[in-house]
Amino acid sequence: MVDSLIDAGLSVRFRAGGASMSPSIRDGEYLIVAPVDAARVSVGDVVFCQMRRGPIAHRVCAIDSRPHNERQFILYGDASLDGDLPVAAQQLRGRVVGVERGGERLSLKIFGGLVGRAAFMFALQLRRSLRVARARLGAALIPADLPG
Repeated sequence: MVDSLIDAGLSVRFRAGGASMSPSIRDGEYLIVAPVDAARVSVGDVVFCQMRRGPIAHRVCAIDSRPHNERQFILYGDASLDGDLPVAAQQLRGRVVGVERGGERLSLKIFGGLVGRAAFMFALQLRRSLRVARARLGAALIPADLPG
C-alpha cells in the first residue's frame, strides 16, 4: 500500500521500528516519506527502500555509478556498525523528509551545502569507527560513556 501511494506521488507517514537510525530517528517515531527520483538522491539523505528482509529507512553513505548510467546506493543505519547490502535505484521508494518527535515535525535535511554534508558524514563515520574500535578492543581501553 505504501508503494502505491508513493508511486502516485503522495507522501506517506508511518511509524518507525528499531534503533538502527538512532539518534536521528528513534524507535516509535513517525517518519514522513516523500517520493524521490533516484537521480536526485545524495550522500547523507535518508531513504526508504525495499530490501529482502523488508522495508528500511537508512542513510546513503556512498553512491556507485554502474554501467548504463545506473546508480547503486550504499546505506548505513546511523547507529549500525555494518552497512546494508547495496541498493539498486529501483529499490528506492522515497526520501525521508521529516520525523515527528514530541508533537513537532523535524527536518532531516543536512544544512551547509557540500561542506555541511561532508562534515556530517565525517562525524558519523568517526562515531562508527570509535564504536567499532571499542567493540574490538574492549571497554577497558575506550571509555564506555562515549556517545552513541
